[in-house]
Order: sequence, then structure tokens, then C-alpha cells
Amino acid sequence: MKQLFVITTGAILILLGAAHVRSAGPTVVTVSLNRVATQSNAGKRANQQLDALRQERARDLQAKQKELEDVIRQVSKADALPAAERERLVQEEGRRRTEFQQLTQQAQSDFQSAQMRLNTDLRAQLTPILADIAKRSGVDVVLNSDTIAWAAPGTDTTNEVIQRLNAPPQ
Repeated sequence: MKQLFVITTGAILILLGAAHVRSAGPTVVTVSLNRVATQSNAGKRANQQLDALRQERARDLQAKQKELEDVIRQVSKADALPAAERERLVQEEGRRRTEFQQLTQQAQSDFQSAQMRLNTDLRAQLTPILADIAKRSGVDVVLNSDTIAWAAPGTDTTNEVIQRLNAPPQ
């Protein structure tokens, strides 16, 4: 019985020692996904694509808004026109307003879809890099440092992620 107690105690001490060795390094590393998005070539390309889409949709919306404003001006001066012409202008204003609202909603939807697609593409490029860093560092978790209040120095791997993301394909 005493021998079993000694063996069990020894096994526990060995396990605790192994756990202590494992915890000598960070068990978690962090990466700033905001920095990756703004400093990596892939992130910069994605942001340029989103900016181009945003500008294109803004031009479309401005043109549609100008058309609507022109009709609104015509309606405001329609008191001297025959009733049928006034009614036609009021209906035209309603149609243009609906078109503008639909175009606004479509632009928002297009932008969100593009943003989700680009984020998914960037995440697909990041995943193997982060998995390799985690494996090499012996950690189980990689956290987004943009949402962490504090992390120990040496846990941020953002620079390495950006370098590897920017490296030419092998």
C-alpha cells in the first residue's frame, strides 16, 4: 500500500512538472487582425477593392439623387400646370424616390457581401499561417489582440503574420 502511494505521488509530481514545463512559454499568442488588414498586401488589396466599390456605388447614388431632386423641383413648380401633368410629376417623384431607396439598399448589400467575401478570403490565407505559428510556439489558442485588454509582452505575433502573408508564394 505504501509503495502504491509513493508511485502515485511520483506520477503526480511528474505530471505537475510536465505541466510546469509546458506553461513556461505563452499558452496563448495574439495577432492584431486590424494591423494585418491594413499592413499586409492582401489586406491592402481587399481595402482597395472595397474603396473602389464604395466610390462606384456613391457615384451611382449621387446620380440617382440628382434625378430625384430634379423631379422634386419640377413638382414644387407644378402649381401652374394642368392637373394631369402635376399628377404625372408626383408619380414620377414617387417612382424616383423608390428607385433611390432600392439603389441605396442594393449598394449596402453589395458592399456587405464584398466585405464578407474579402474577409473570408483573407481568413483562408491567415488560417494556415496562424496554425503553423501556434504549432511552432506550442500554444493552443491564437486571439485577436484588438479585443484584448492586456497581453504579456512576447505574445503578439502580428509582425510575423504580416511578413509571412506578404512573402511571395513558395
